[in-house]
Amino acid sequence: MKTKYFLFSLLLLSSCVDHFEEAEVYGHYTPKYIGNFDTLELRPQGVYQRRVYDSNKKLLLKMRGEWSFESENRILLDRFYLNLDDDLVKFPELVQDTAGGVNTYFETQNETIKFCIGYESDENCFYKVAQK
Repeated sequence: MKTKYFLFSLLLLSSCVDHFEEAEVYGHYTPKYIGNFDTLELRPQGVYQRRVYDSNKKLLLKMRGEWSFESENRILLDRFYLNLDDDLVKFPELVQDTAGGVNTYFETQNETIKFCIGYESDENCFYKVAQK
C-alpha cells in the first residue's frame, strides 16, 4: 500500500513540472521592474541579445551572450548581469558585472512562459512577450 502512495505521489509531482521544446522558448522576455527596463531575446543556436535601460530610458547595456537549453525546462545563461531591479541611475556601473552565469528553469504562469533569476522563489522573473 505504501508503494502505491509513493508511486502516486511521484506521478503527481512529476506532472507539475513544465516541459518545453527548445523552439518554444525562443523569443523576447522582460521582467516587471520599477527601477529599470530589461529585455532579453533568446535566439536559436544558443545566442541571446540583451538590453538594459535605466529608469530615464538611457541604454546602459547592450550585449550578446550564450545560452543553452539543458533539459525539458532548464536554461543556462552565460555572462549574465544579475539585475535585481537595481537603481541604475544611481549605480550605472552595476551593469558591467557580466562575469557570472545563471542556471534556472522555465515554467508556465497564466499560460505565459517565464523564468526567474532571484534568490527567492518567484522573484525577478522574466516573462515571454507574446508575438504580435
